[in-house]
Formats: sequence, structure tokens, C-alpha cells
Amino acid sequence: MTEGGGGAGLPHEALDLAGIVGVVGPEHLEGDLVPHHRVPRAVHGAEAPLSELRDHVVTVDARSDEVEHRRRSWHALTRTPSPDQDHRLTREDDNTTLSQDTVERARQATGPRAALVVHHGEAVKSVPIADGGSLVVGRAAPADVVVEDPSLSRRHARFTRIPAGLKVEDLGSTNGTHLGGARIQTATLAPGEAVSLGSVTVSFSLASTSAPLVSGTESYERFVHHVEDERVRARTFGRSLALVFVRALGGEHAHVSHWVPRCRGTLRPVDRVTLWGETAALVLLPETDLSRARTVASALVEGRRLGEPTLVAGVALHAGATETLIDRARGLARQARAERRVVIDGDAEAGSVTGAPVWASPKMHALHALIERVAASHIPVLIQGETGSGKEVVARAIHGSSPRAKGPLRSVNCGAMPLTLLQATLFGHEKGAFTGADRAVPGLFEQASGGTLFLDEVGELGAPAQAALLRALETQRVVRVGGTEEIVVDVRILAATHRDLEQMVREGTFRQDLLFRLETMRLSVPPLRERPEDLQALTTRFLEQASRAADGRARRLDPAAWSLLTTHTWPGNVRELRNVIERAVVVSQGDVITPDDMPERLTAIRSGLGAPGAHPTPGESDADFKERVRAYETKLILDALARTGGNQTQAAKLLRMPLRTMVHKIKSYGIKKSYE
Repeated sequence: MTEGGGGAGLPHEALDLAGIVGVVGPEHLEGDLVPHHRVPRAVHGAEAPLSELRDHVVTVDARSDEVEHRRRSWHALTRTPSPDQDHRLTREDDNTTLSQDTVERARQATGPRAALVVHHGEAVKSVPIADGGSLVVGRAAPADVVVEDPSLSRRHARFTRIPAGLKVEDLGSTNGTHLGGARIQTATLAPGEAVSLGSVTVSFSLASTSAPLVSGTESYERFVHHVEDERVRARTFGRSLALVFVRALGGEHAHVSHWVPRCRGTLRPVDRVTLWGETAALVLLPETDLSRARTVASALVEGRRLGEPTLVAGVALHAGATETLIDRARGLARQARAERRVVIDGDAEAGSVTGAPVWASPKMHALHALIERVAASHIPVLIQGETGSGKEVVARAIHGSSPRAKGPLRSVNCGAMPLTLLQATLFGHEKGAFTGADRAVPGLFEQASGGTLFLDEVGELGAPAQAALLRALETQRVVRVGGTEEIVVDVRILAATHRDLEQMVREGTFRQDLLFRLETMRLSVPPLRERPEDLQALTTRFLEQASRAADGRARRLDPAAWSLLTTHTWPGNVRELRNVIERAVVVSQGDVITPDDMPERLTAIRSGLGAPGAHPTPGESDADFKERVRAYETKLILDALARTGGNQTQAAKLLRMPLRTMVHKIKSYGIKKSYE
């Protein structure tokens, strides 16, 4: 373990622990679950030697940033006994700790097993509870199940296994215990029922430990391990990779046990399946191109048997990080409907996750006027703007206002894509061009002919990919991989980037001739902090969308919560705002969203940290304003690092900021020298 507690996000006080006394793999500890799954799976054998666990245990300093919030370190830690706690604690993940007594009871459990299923953000943990046994859930010891969430009290609620079910008692918590939306003091849960403790949900499950819930599936941790391996192969050898997110639209038989076995039977032995909650599953398709991914996804959702629910699927092709790939597949699956059951990367309309642009501010009015003029032509357009500012939405608006609006709109994320995969995706391939190419497939250039092709994050392309793209743009012809015939295409190109391409040209990392081709017309999307007039319209839209997705009840912001939104600088722009609103809707206990429902990075403003306004004050230059933003963010990061003893992972969590974003700011602001 490195000094300062770096690596896997263990708290700083863990440095004082006597040491690691054991390492347990996810598939060897009872109660391990895939994300959002409400029924515990079986234990697969007794303790295994460390050598057998090495592929499944994530050590403290070897943890990958890309799957940081999904892969977990499993360490049994000793802790010096305190007056109110004389037993050991077992660290389940970055936010959940179980007492050693709880783990021992889990090892000894036999027969049908009752369990608390604790849902916290993306993480889910099943904790067995014996007949007559009692477990306390809270924010800190001496609770039996510790979930590090500020919405919990130290000892929030007690759960007791009784013959009638599971008795729950609120222990005088601040935020209360809620059942069916009503605050309760005590209640008895039947299997499948759940209560809310702040932003944490605890449900009651009863299952046998004799067999896995659904045969042919694997744990989420093992699944992510396989995705990581396939990503390395795709990047190293230029092979293809696809991920399919399949979900049931509802109904009596929506549970995964009713349809996943049939889906598993249609797949190859090398394909992998893991469950995502009770009504969805993830499928990994190694060595799979766009054509085969479409075929497989169609077979999964259209091969339903009598009694199975209607299934839909989203298909994401190999992109950047594992997290990005999974989130992309989930997002595409959310767009799928009964009348359009498979949505694939490149098929979905760009920007559909945020809807039409908001034109409330003067800057966006000016951009809108420019879009209408540019849309009428056929020239390429380069859309530049910060991450999350809405570049894809602008691309969709250009296409929708153009003479090509009735033609297809295809999109591709160019980031971190190997050359061979990019060529096959953009230009298509002939039958037999490579292993698995059992038929000829047109690429996105051909599919978009007569319409528009949107190249997102074009600044991420490597030199070989830039050369291949330049040739297609100059000749308006493509040659499929494995073919010799030139195919004429009629495509309008829209490209987007958050990078300074001119600076990249000066540095020699981006071709100047390609830049000339792409930026016949350049549009700049202003960041959200420069268009505060759009904030209310966007907030209203996201509130309506999130409320409709949650339970249909309308929500509103109280004045204090709205004040937090107006004083935040929104470094993540529109995407960050949408995430904040969606989180607040989920966390809130009623129809009014308060500051307590907001993430800490917003509520820290109330602690006197002096956040700058959303835009420059009168008489203040843009440079002065940016310097104020820089100073404010520097103070926030320094305070977080000081509170976590220099642990960057914990500091990023405290700020609710992606670790990579914080590391980038540390380097660009020169913060590292300050706190070291």
C-alpha cells in the first residue's frame, strides 16, 4: 500500500490498521451480487488458495481507473478495538463494511437463506441474516452493515428475521425509514419488499444457496474482467468487440429467469452474459463486427417464446473505457422501443439523450441562426466545445434543418478505436475479409449516403486513422476492407471535438490537411457557465424527464436548491447538470428537491468556499473570470486532498468528480507541487 492511502480508495485511517489478514474473491464470498440484482446467488465452493484468486482480486495499487467504481478490492482488515466495537470489520467495497460476526454467520448459513440486499448507487451487496438474527444498518460502527453515505445516520435501522418475514425498526434516524413512500417507525417486510434509508435502499430476499439463479451467467466482476481482456485484444490486434444490453419492457414474465436461459442458448461458448438487475442482462460478443452484432441482437430480442416478455436491446461497439462501453449500451437500450427493438451505435440519432437544443440565451440564439444558415449547404462542419456542452445536439440540429433531413444520420465515436476496427466500421468489409466476416457489410459511409455522417471526438484519432479518413473525404469514395472496388458515396461530414486541433497541428499530432477538410465551417458551442439563461430551461426539461422515468410524479426545486444550481460553475456542462438533476430526483423523499438532495460538490458552496458566479461580473474580463474559477477549483481540490491525507481517489469521491478529471486539473493547475 502506498503512503497516503492511494490506490483503491481505502480511507486514510486504514493506514493504522494492523494489516491485511486475508483476501477473498467475489465468487468465494457469500452474498456477492451483480449490480442491481435483488436475489443473492449461490456460493461456488469453499475458500480457494490465493493463486486461484489472482485473476479476480483487485489489489490496492493495481486498480484500473476505467472501472474504478465497478471493480472492488476485497480485503479482510483488522482494526484496533474501540469501546463501542470489539470485533473485526471486513471491507466489502469502497462504501460498504461488514462486521466479522456478520461474515462468519454468512459462512455458516445453510438451506434457504434470508438476506438484506443493500442498494447504494451502482453497488449492490447481499448480507445474509439468520433466523432470529438482527442486523443494524448505518453510516458508521458499531452498525453491523456500514454504508458510507451521508444520508444515513450512524445507526439508522435494525432488521430482525422473524417467522413472518423481516422486521425493520427505525433507530431515531435523521432522514427516516420509508416504506412505499411513507415514513415508518416499524414494519414487517415480505420477500421482495424494500425500504429506503436516505438514498440507500434495503430489500428482503429469500433464496436457496443450492444453485445459481440463472444458469449460463457469471458474476459482474468476472464479466468486467472478460471485457477488459477483450478490449486489450481489440486495441492490440485490431479485432472487433460488441456489447449488448438486453432489457425486458415489463409484464408478468419480465424477470431474467424467464428469458435469459433461452438467450444464452443462442450464443457462442465464448460469449459472456451477466445479469443487470431483475429485468436486464449484459452480453459480451468478442470478435464481433457491426453486422454480426446486429444479427445476434435481433435473434436475442425476436426469438421470444410463449410466455416471454418483449425484449429490446442496445448494441455498443468497442469504444474507450469499459465503463463508457457499458454506459453506451445501456443508453442505446433505453432508446429502444417495441416498434424499434434494436438500436446500434451509428443508428441512434446524435444527441437523443438530451433532446432538442435550448435556445434561451443570446449566445445560443446566435448559434441557432448560424446553424440554420450552415444547414442549407453541403459543406463539412467542425463543432468545437467542452465535454458535455452539447456538440452532438448541435450536429443533430444541423442534420434536421438540412436538405438531407429525410436521409440517414449515422454517428461514430472515433476515440480509442483501433485502425482496423475504424476502417471496418466506416468503410465496411467484404465476405472473408477476416475471421467471422461471413458476409459483406456496408460501412457507415455507405449507410449514410444521401444523409449525414457525424464523427464524434475526431481529435482522438491516431495518425493511420487520420490518413484513411482524409482519403475518403477527398475522393468521396470508399473501399471496403478486403475489397478492391471503389464505392462512390454522397455524405455530408459533421465532426466534433473538445480539443484544440490547431494546437495539435502545431504539435504534429493532427494532420493539417485533414483539419482543412473538416473545418470548412467551424461552430463553437459555448459552455453552460457562459449561457446562464439556458439553465432554467434545461433544468425544467431534465426534471420532467427524470420524474417521468422515476415514478411519474412531478418534482420542483426549492429556492435554496435552485440557488446552488445558479452559483455552480458547471465544469461538466449540460451533461453534469442532467446527472445532478437525475440524482436529485432519485435521492429526494418527496416532490420538492432541497439542497440535501444535491451532491457535495454543489453543497460545499454553502460552507463558505466562495464559488464564483456562473458568468463574469460587469467589468470583469473572461481571463479574470477564468482565473477566479481556477482559484476556486484549486481551493476545493486542495481542501479535499487535505481531508483525505493526499489520497486522490478519496478526494475525487469527496468532490463527486471523476478521478481522471481531478488528476488533469491537478496537473494543469500545478496543484501537485502545492500539496506535496
